[in-house]
Amino acid sequence: MSNSYKDKGLESFKILSFVLPFIFYIGIAALDGPVWCVDSQSYVSMDFSREPVYPLFLALIRKIFEIFNFSGEFHEQPSYLFCAVIIQSLLWVYASWRLGNEVRNVASRYLKAGSALFLGYAGVLSQMAVASLNRFAAKRGSMYSECIMTESLAIPLFVIFTIELWNLHRVYLRNTLIRVFLLGILIASIRKQMLICLILWGFSAFVIYLFINRQEGIHKFFITVLMIFAALVCITGLDRIYNSAMRGRFVEHIGNSKGGLDTVLYTARSEDAELFKDYEGFPDLDALYTDIYETCKEQQLTIDFAPGYENGEDSNVFNSDWPAMASHYAESYDVIGFDIVQVKCDAYVAEHFPDLELCDAQLKEDQIEGILLKGLLKNAFDRIRKGEGRPIIYVFTANVLKAFVISVANISPRVLIMIALFMYTLFLTSFVLLFLSSVFGNWGNEKNVKDDFLLFAFLTLSGIAINSVVTGSMIFPQPRYMCYGMGLFYLALTCDIIATKK
Repeated sequence: MSNSYKDKGLESFKILSFVLPFIFYIGIAALDGPVWCVDSQSYVSMDFSREPVYPLFLALIRKIFEIFNFSGEFHEQPSYLFCAVIIQSLLWVYASWRLGNEVRNVASRYLKAGSALFLGYAGVLSQMAVASLNRFAAKRGSMYSECIMTESLAIPLFVIFTIELWNLHRVYLRNTLIRVFLLGILIASIRKQMLICLILWGFSAFVIYLFINRQEGIHKFFITVLMIFAALVCITGLDRIYNSAMRGRFVEHIGNSKGGLDTVLYTARSEDAELFKDYEGFPDLDALYTDIYETCKEQQLTIDFAPGYENGEDSNVFNSDWPAMASHYAESYDVIGFDIVQVKCDAYVAEHFPDLELCDAQLKEDQIEGILLKGLLKNAFDRIRKGEGRPIIYVFTANVLKAFVISVANISPRVLIMIALFMYTLFLTSFVLLFLSSVFGNWGNEKNVKDDFLLFAFLTLSGIAINSVVTGSMIFPQPRYMCYGMGLFYLALTCDIIATKK
């Protein structure tokens, strides 16, 4: 391949890697306009249950439009929301462009120019492909970039965070370390689920600094632990400062216990009411639990009524229809949380704490949910230790399996489960082959030329695994919670396959 041909290919890539995602994301945004979702109102109204960044993002744009007297609607939504969608879409453009260029730059150091360009385009298109599936193939019929929801910012920021973490572990630089730190704070302040970024950072640092790159590893790992702790303090502090300014209460947002409570209620028992009998400061708390539990049973929202639980407490992912049980759990989750727990706790607070005003009443309800969760969770672990917690283990393993599946495919139709298994097998096989090729093909070299792709694949799979375990244990897996690493997964797989041939 002549140098002039290479130069033309590179110049075309520099242009197209930005132009293609720009036309795609901005074009779809203009076509569809802002997409209003179930949770959208809670962000616009700056609900007490929401993290600070996204409501503030919308409020800032709304305020600017009010100052300049911009009004009107676009696609039957306030025009300021369309402005928000354009900004969100530009972030997706940047994430796609950045990923493609980062992969091409790394690949160009030791692959042929054509292969490097191919991987660069694969990086750009991997993000666009996932967005296209959501828009044109999935039931939701829209892309997250055009939705009024936290995923619109969290997903591209996760991609950028992964890129920066990849860079940090390749070349340990102070500026990159600071960017990883700030991105971790930002993304977790948009969506608390994204604390997985800090877990990913800590886990990858543990493996790399203490087992792979041991030179100065302990020092770097110690710095990582300190910075993760500082990030947690900052995330909590930002949340409290926001609520202090908005509601006059220096507290974190409410609702952190709701997801876990919904999950433990799914496998709870009527006799668990004894856990809350004569609970100090909360009269008749056992009666509240009984009311919640009996209502869940009446509406057939517990595991006892799930298809895939025909074997009762002997049911597990090997002898039962676990996808059916996981689907029943997912269908029950929001009904338990919003239609039963929230309603019953509201009534309980109104009856037993009538002097509390709105904000304080919400905090009291949140406290009650936390007490119920801690009591039931502790009891669940006790049951597991005694060998009596098999339904809990069944729900956990089924949810984690489902999370892994929908991180790279979907749960329905059932054939996609086997396709997901095949893709994970292919991913792990290509990873091992690349590792062996790297070790035996570059024996004695100070640094293997294929290490960068191995690291990228390791971070990608670790991110999916951490998200699957955390999400599967606390809330029900659904595509918008799990698709953060989908594009990265298929890109890393492509990189490994091509690099193995080097």
